Amino acid sequence: MLPRIFIAGLALCLLGGVAQADQLAMKNGSLLIGTLVSADETHVIFATPFAGEISIQKANIKTIVTDARVNVLLQDGAVYKDKRIVEQGDDLIILSDDESPVRVDVPTLRLINPEPWRLGEGYKWFGRANAALESERGNTDTDELDMDLESVWRSLRDRYTVRGNWEIDEANNERNKYSWMLRNKYDRFSSDDPDNYLGFQALFERDEFADLDLRTGIGPYIGRQFLEAPLATLHGEVGVVRVNEYFDAADDNDYWGANWELRLTSEILPGLELYADQLGVLNFSDADALIVNTTVGLRFPLVFGLEASAEAKYEFDGGAVEGVDDTDETYNVKLGYKW
Repeated sequence: MLPRIFIAGLALCLLGGVAQADQLAMKNGSLLIGTLVSADETHVIFATPFAGEISIQKANIKTIVTDARVNVLLQDGAVYKDKRIVEQGDDLIILSDDESPVRVDVPTLRLINPEPWRLGEGYKWFGRANAALESERGNTDTDELDMDLESVWRSLRDRYTVRGNWEIDEANNERNKYSWMLRNKYDRFSSDDPDNYLGFQALFERDEFADLDLRTGIGPYIGRQFLEAPLATLHGEVGVVRVNEYFDAADDNDYWGANWELRLTSEILPGLELYADQLGVLNFSDADALIVNTTVGLRFPLVFGLEASAEAKYEFDGGAVEGVDDTDETYNVKLGYKW
């Protein structure tokens, strides 16, 4: 008799635990029991007792039911905080603040438990800093140091970005390369379509051994955030820029041009990030004086926010002064910190 009572009690406990857990009903008929962690535009992060946290494509999910309260952002921009998603017949229901039922389905759930800034609460600060150092001793003593920084402050309505890099090379204690670049940007996102934005930039660049004392670029642009999810981000921009170039030996130059930027990151494998960036400027008065800087690389996370990356950078300056190569290629392995 005792074993039967024990088994029955155990079964009730298990059933009670299941009833109190979050549930994902899949389109193939399977049911996942666990804890809903979050959801973005394409994937749901769900914690299960047998496999830990797993990422599931939204397109494969039929219904989401939560026992714990969650914060929900719908595709139409409506926000529901500290609410449960429950089943009512064949419908999914969220109760609004006045307790009126709101019918939803999985495609209308844009974000679940998003970061506060996605709900209009403050800014998120993130970025990374990297350095690559090479020292060689032998027939020729060489030292190379490359550093770069990106710092971003992001809110629901705007974004501030600071990017910079610095490179210095020496051979036999004589400097043969010294260059730096600093770019400041401000983006304002549209209230009608938050993926579109207007921006303004200020660019400063120097390359001592390319006779470039200082290049400045200032102007507005329009952009679109095509993707902004944990698995991939992609944005593109195009605008008008006023460029002023000051040379040490050659004649100074200034012109109006068009600029563009493309930035892509993608986690092609868990823990491995592919990134590709391109920045270009087209001179309206001299199309041959085209500037295109392209960077591609792979990042590998280490520990405590540290990461390593292998990178290739290709820089083309069609307006380089006579006697200076118009193409510069750099390959390096960097160690950095991400926050």
